Amino acid sequence: MCGKIETFDVVDEADRIIGQASRKQVHERKLLHRAVHVFIQSGPDHWLLQRRSDQKDIDPLLWTTSCSGHVDSGEGYLESAVRECKEELGLDLSPIRIQEVFRCSACSETGDEFVRVYLCRSTEKIYPNPDEICDTKELQIDEIESELSDQSQSYSLSFRHLFPFARKAMARYMSSS
Repeated sequence: MCGKIETFDVVDEADRIIGQASRKQVHERKLLHRAVHVFIQSGPDHWLLQRRSDQKDIDPLLWTTSCSGHVDSGEGYLESAVRECKEELGLDLSPIRIQEVFRCSACSETGDEFVRVYLCRSTEKIYPNPDEICDTKELQIDEIESELSDQSQSYSLSFRHLFPFARKAMARYMSSS
């Protein structure tokens, strides 16, 4: 997002919009704001993960969900999830393909973000944005759990916080194929 000042909605403890602020202000002042995380099922029992670019200001070079990002000011959560899939992975996904599976209240683990977590299936070729992503991999749920156990510091704090909640939904989602 070079050259563009990102503006986010600032929210209260009930996730109601109370104002707007720049990305820098939101992070410096630890203001509550919104984000999305999308887990993409890339095969019958595999999930796509991304390793964040070294250019990222938060969690550079750490593994995280297939795609994630802030909800821009005036944007809805689902709209943001669709946009982030396009920006980060080059995937044009219809909103009806993306299923919300849970919501997480803002906390230190999420970086003061209210987070909505989504699942979707896609076997389409991805085109990772090098400004956002430096690597991708596809793992089974038990492989993700094993890596989190053995190499937790290789994963973003938000991923480590969200994955235990998402894991159950991911297992149900796979069985509904």
